[in-house]
Amino acid sequence: VLLLNAAVSAVALVGLLFGGSLLESTTPLPSSFVQNQQEGQKQDNSMLKLQAGLELGLWKFLGTTANLYGLSYTTADHGAFLIQLTTLIVPVVQGIMGVPIPRRIQFSVCLALAGVFMFTQDPTMCAETRIATGEAASTVALGDTLCVVAAGFYATYDLRLFSWGKLVKPKDLITNKIATQALFSLLLLFALGWTESVDFVSSVITESSSSSILEATGFLIPVILWSGVAVNAIAPFLQVGGQQAVGPTRAQTLYASQPLWASIISYVCLGETVGTQGLVGGVAFLTALGLAATAEAPDPDCGQKSCEV
Repeated sequence: VLLLNAAVSAVALVGLLFGGSLLESTTPLPSSFVQNQQEGQKQDNSMLKLQAGLELGLWKFLGTTANLYGLSYTTADHGAFLIQLTTLIVPVVQGIMGVPIPRRIQFSVCLALAGVFMFTQDPTMCAETRIATGEAASTVALGDTLCVVAAGFYATYDLRLFSWGKLVKPKDLITNKIATQALFSLLLLFALGWTESVDFVSSVITESSSSSILEATGFLIPVILWSGVAVNAIAPFLQVGGQQAVGPTRAQTLYASQPLWASIISYVCLGETVGTQGLVGGVAFLTALGLAATAEAPDPDCGQKSCEV
């Protein structure tokens, strides 16, 4: 787990260092950042970039580490639902902070959360998962707790990303964030998982003497490359501008689609099935997505100090 986490972070950092300029040249800057620059709030200095990267990298590192360990202890259906608690946490925190959230968006968030719960707790999928894994109740409880903690860290990351995205360019923001995340991941690997990682790499080298590296590692290398470049480099870069445009609360409705996409891919690639409850949950989520997508645009002049966007 620790080796995979560190490898993915390192690949993401290398990908942004070499491809960040291309992403920056093909992606418009967030309008809120441009507006702040035009209004004279030119705070995009080195110290601010470093501060933003350190904070966001720390939140993402804590969330990813807790999530990876949580998923290793609990069932897949529990983990998929609990990590989507960010869909509920973000609008609740924004509401406490006095940010006005339209009722239609509030309803879509609740409907999306209910749909994800029905989908991930579908008896057909749950029974197959529990029979295959056979986790003890105490182990599952520990994994569930870690996934809830991870959801809290991820929600904090999304909220702080929304704030920092107004002040720092996406390329600098995400590059510094990933650099911090990679540093913490490597330090944790050296502290807790160095011996096991060396043994694993040694076994891979031994096996590759009689076969190719790809055969010895299976799908590990493609998974690291995809997770590093696509999931941890390109997606967070695009998230900065996208979240500035729609606001953190609306964005959570889209983020909650992860279990749905995972199930579609599992059905196509692995032949896994979904029961009636799962189908109802998927329909409920798609309805919530439609409500959020067709809601009125966020009002930047809502009369409050901090608006939805």
